[in-house]
Amino acid sequence: MLALSRFLLRSYTRKHAYFAPLAATLIAMFLLYTYKPNPVMDSYAVTSVFLFVGSAWLALTFLNHGSPQQEQMHITHIGGMRRYLFSQILALLVPVAMCTAIFMLYPIAAQMFDRPVRIGEFLLAVCGHLVMGGLGASLALFFQSAWMPNGSRAVALLLALVIASIGAKSIAGLLPEQLRWLRWIFPPASPMMDALLNGGAVPPHKTWLTLGYGLAYTLLLGLVYMLLSVRRDART
Repeated sequence: MLALSRFLLRSYTRKHAYFAPLAATLIAMFLLYTYKPNPVMDSYAVTSVFLFVGSAWLALTFLNHGSPQQEQMHITHIGGMRRYLFSQILALLVPVAMCTAIFMLYPIAAQMFDRPVRIGEFLLAVCGHLVMGGLGASLALFFQSAWMPNGSRAVALLLALVIASIGAKSIAGLLPEQLRWLRWIFPPASPMMDALLNGGAVPPHKTWLTLGYGLAYTLLLGLVYMLLSVRRDART
C-alpha cells in the first residue's frame, strides 16, 4: 500500500494539478504574516482554516487526476478495493502533513509572533491543523468525478459545504431553537477554529474534546466512504 501511495503521489505531481490549491493556500498564509508581530493562537486558528479549505481543494484535484481505467488497474494490482482505498487516503495525508509543517514552522522561523510559542500551544496547533486538514480532505472524497461526474456541480457543492462548515456557528444562530441541533451535522470546522482561538480561555480538556470530535467526524467520513466505495465496486 505504501508503494501505491508513493506512485499515486508521483503521478499527481507530474500533472501539476497541485499547483493552484497549494499556491493559493501558501499565499494566504504569507499575506496573513505580512506584518508582525502576530498573536500566536489567533494566527494558528486562521491558518488551520486556510489548511481546511486548501486540503479540500487539493484532495479534489488529487482524486480526479487519474482515469477510471488506471484506477481499475491499481485495484487489480494491489489485490482489492479496500487496499486501494487505504493507499489513496494515505497518499492524501502526505500533503496535509507537509502543509501543517510549513504552517507551524514558518512563523516561528521568521519570528512573526509577539512572543515565544509554548510547547502546549505548539502541540495543540499541530493537532488542530492535522485534524482540520484531514477534515477538508475527507469532504472531497464524496465530490470526486467517480461519485459526481458533473465537475462544475461538484466544485460548487464542495465549496458551499466548506463555507457552511466555517460559518456553522453563525448559521446555527439564525435557526429556530428547535432546529439548533442541525449544527452537529455540519463538519466541525467552526468549533475547532474556536477551540484554537480560545485555547487559553477554556479548560484544556474541552479544547482537546473538540479536536477529538473533529477527528472522530473525519474518521467517520473516511469509513463511510470506504464502505460505500466497496459496495459500489461489488455491484459493478
